[in-house]
Amino acid sequence: SADLKLLEEATISVCKSLVEKNPRTGNLGSLIKVFLSRTKELKISAECQNHLFIWQAHNALFIICCLLKVFISRMSEEELQVHFTYEEKA
Repeated sequence: SADLKLLEEATISVCKSLVEKNPRTGNLGSLIKVFLSRTKELKISAECQNHLFIWQAHNALFIICCLLKVFISRMSEEELQVHFTYEEKA
């Protein structure tokens, strides 16, 4: 759709920067870990009508989806593996 094309064009520089820096920083993996750890709270938030938390979770998932689309469309399987096997250096 046209909106998706506009989104991709507007975020391409951020995505390129993340692709370049992520093997050193592990930011994508950290975002995914935080999202997964907080999903347990989503049901409670929905029951309590905590719209702020639900909105934050929705936005995090949207960002993850957009980034994964860029990663998958532009990288080989080996390159993708580098982005998901970050280990903090001592």
